[in-house]
This record gives sequence, C-alpha cells and structure tokens, in this order.
Amino acid sequence: MSFSTDLKDDLLNVDIKDDNANRLEIEAMIRLAGEISIIPLSLLVSFNSIGAVRRFIQLLKKFYKFEYELIERVIKRFDSKKVYTITIKDGVREIIDDLSLLNKESKYRVDLTQEMKEAYLRGAFLVRGSVNDPYSKSSHLEISSTNDNEILFIQKLMNDFELDARISKRKLYYLAYIKKEQAIGDFLYHIGAQEKMTYYEDALITKEIKATAKRTINLDIANQNKTNNAAKEQIKYLNYLYMNYPLGELDNKLLMVMKVRLEHQEDSLQELLDIIHDEYEPNLSKSGLNHRLKRLKEIAIEFMGNNQD
Repeated sequence: MSFSTDLKDDLLNVDIKDDNANRLEIEAMIRLAGEISIIPLSLLVSFNSIGAVRRFIQLLKKFYKFEYELIERVIKRFDSKKVYTITIKDGVREIIDDLSLLNKESKYRVDLTQEMKEAYLRGAFLVRGSVNDPYSKSSHLEISSTNDNEILFIQKLMNDFELDARISKRKLYYLAYIKKEQAIGDFLYHIGAQEKMTYYEDALITKEIKATAKRTINLDIANQNKTNNAAKEQIKYLNYLYMNYPLGELDNKLLMVMKVRLEHQEDSLQELLDIIHDEYEPNLSKSGLNHRLKRLKEIAIEFMGNNQD
C-alpha cells in the first residue's frame, strides 16, 4: 500500500464539529471529482478508495436526504485500479442548490476560518491528491483538477498557510503542488493527518542523517586520497634527494623533516607533526612543517634540472 493511500485512510476518521467546514469538504470532493448530468438531473462522483466513498456518504447524510447507487469498476492500464462511482438522483437538487454547484463557488466559501480552509483542502486531497513517499528521492505533493479556477482556489488556500504552493499543467489537468519538505509536513498537519505528518518528518530526519553520514564518508575518503597523493609526491622527491643529493649541504631542520617523513610514509601531516613534537621540535607549527616539505621539493626539482643540463 502506498504512502498516499495510507495517508488518505488516516483522514477518514477526522471528526469536525463545524457544519460549514463539513459542507466545504463535501463541496471540494464534488467540484474536483464530480459531474452534473442535466437530463435526467443527477450527480456523479468518482473515488479511488471505498473509504473515501464512506466518508463522503457519511458527511452528506448530515445535511441532505438522498438516494444513491454505487458502481465499482476496474480500470486496466499499467496496473489494475478500482474506481467507485456514486450516482445521486433522488435528492440531488437540494445538494446542487445548497452548494451552488452550477456556479463557481458556494456561499460557504466566504469568510473562511482556518478549520474551513483545512476542510476544503482535506476533501480535495482525498479525491484528487497524491504525495511521494518521504523516503523517495524527491519531495512532491499535488492536487489535480481539470478546472483551473478550482486549482487557483486550492493554491490560495495552501498559501494562506504559507506552503509556497505553485501551479502547473500536465496534459488535461491543472496541478497545485508543493515541493518543500517542511511545507508538505505542514500541509499534512493542516488536513488532519498528524500521525502521518510525524512519520513523514521522522523519515526526513532519517534521510538527512544518512545523507550527512554519506557526505562525511565521501569527504573523508576524498581527504584521505588527497593526503595519500600528497604523501606519495613528497616521498618521491625525498627519495630522490636521499639517493642523489649531498645531504651534508642540507639544513639540519630539513634533514630532520626528511628523516621523519621517510620513516613514516603512511602518516598524515598531523601525525608527522605529533612525532616531531615528541622527539625533535616541540614548537614546530603545521604551516612550518608544510613549508619545510615544500622547500625540500623545490631543492629536489632544482637539483634534477641542474643534473639534466
């Protein structure tokens, strides 16, 4: 079962006492997933979840008297999906008139409280929403509709909660979508999916910890490779000096650094410095050690050039 499906199942038990908020949840479901047939007058609303069907019927029964038929179909494309369509004939006029379904919006969409906004978004998400699993590579939540006015309204509601919702078009559908991880978590909270919000945010934390650990490991490997390459280059020039250069002409401090480097070829610069502090020169700085190693390299390169001439 997908994260979106689990999330929608959680929303089925959200209990709202405000009647207008409940009406707005109904209105959102109908406007995004319904159609009105004039002859004979009827209302058809389609769902992908039998749980959403039950919630829709339960909410409707709070305010209207009606009769309905339920048809289940299986749509086969890439995979098989069940679609449940409710057809309401008896009592449909009262629903259409009360929610102003033949107009752009109902009287309930005026002076919206936070709870009413959340209810509309919940209804819209139940019928036309989806969200990526928090463990997937990209974060994405969307609500789709063929009605551009509805998507503009949904975007406005989302952004009333500062969710940075945006709009795009995919074939015949308009989308209101959210990409920011924190904003998606906030959306889940607002529509009443607190349990899934907690799961979502925990998953994001786990992802970030793993990503940070991976970046740290990669950085450590890169630094170690850099250190190894630098050490190999140093040792190449020091070996050349040791075999070819008149060591008596070298300053004692340079000779000491050459000796320690050649005796500890696998050690890092800091490890070399620790040895020097313990055995030779307690006050030598890392930059001082690095300077001496560079000076030895310069002497080796210069000596090579003179011998080639």
